[in-house]
Amino acid sequence: MMDERERRDIMLRAIHRYGEAAQIDMAVEEMAELTKALCKVKRATPGATTTAAIANVIEEIADVQIMLDQLRLIFARSTDEVEEEKLRRLLGRLNSYAESNLHKWLNGQYEPGIWSRTVDAGAQPREGGAPDE
Repeated sequence: MMDERERRDIMLRAIHRYGEAAQIDMAVEEMAELTKALCKVKRATPGATTTAAIANVIEEIADVQIMLDQLRLIFARSTDEVEEEKLRRLLGRLNSYAESNLHKWLNGQYEPGIWSRTVDAGAQPREGGAPDE
């Protein structure tokens, strides 16, 4: 396995050789390829197709991770503090999810209140789709 210093040196060489703008473009391209691979894995049929699709996702994750590491070098910023802040925010949402209206609605426990939008079951759409008043 490569140590952290060796990885950093290779990425810095790539940035210097190809230029920052080209590496930013490459990051965008690699993220698009990961997006495409993720869409394909959701459509894959069980068996060999799924195995190949998952292998492709893993390869694209590696490409994106390398490009993210290069972006950190290009912009000379660590994302550690921002990631921690976002994870704490996610934890707060996770902790409050059980009490949320969304959770209750998804589980059929939601009782609409006075401010909820109501639909008149007897209203018929007019031409153009708007319901009669």
